[in-house]
Amino acid sequence: MTPEEIKSTLLKGIDDFWHKRDVDEYYRIVDEGFVFHRPPFPSVEGKQANRQADEASLTAFSDIRCTVDEIIVEGETAAAHWTWQARHTGLTPALGIPPTGKLVEFSGCSIYHFRAGRLVETWEFGDYLGLLQQLGVIPAMA
Repeated sequence: MTPEEIKSTLLKGIDDFWHKRDVDEYYRIVDEGFVFHRPPFPSVEGKQANRQADEASLTAFSDIRCTVDEIIVEGETAAAHWTWQARHTGLTPALGIPPTGKLVEFSGCSIYHFRAGRLVETWEFGDYLGLLQQLGVIPAMA
């Protein structure tokens, strides 16, 4: 894939998944052996395990809007800076936080690795402290 094809694929995937909630369309680009790393959480391995985790996120949050602020592509690797907003309306999958109804904003960067046109690995680094503060789990810093 060319850098422009990778960029276009990522932007379409974000729109399909977060805005259209079309998990099937998004997962067409995901490799069977896909691995998702999101420190401090354990890595999720395999297409099906990742799909289940992603569907749980869609259940936990509504009114989702993901804005890609910047994408840089080199070879088959892309880095994206993004901002994500949503309303917390269900149990959060990774943290088990009951719905708060709060509108939250979460920002971070992801590194995407492609091989032969398939997404094989993603590293996500986000502001989990800020998210937990907005959800009321951790007090805001003074």
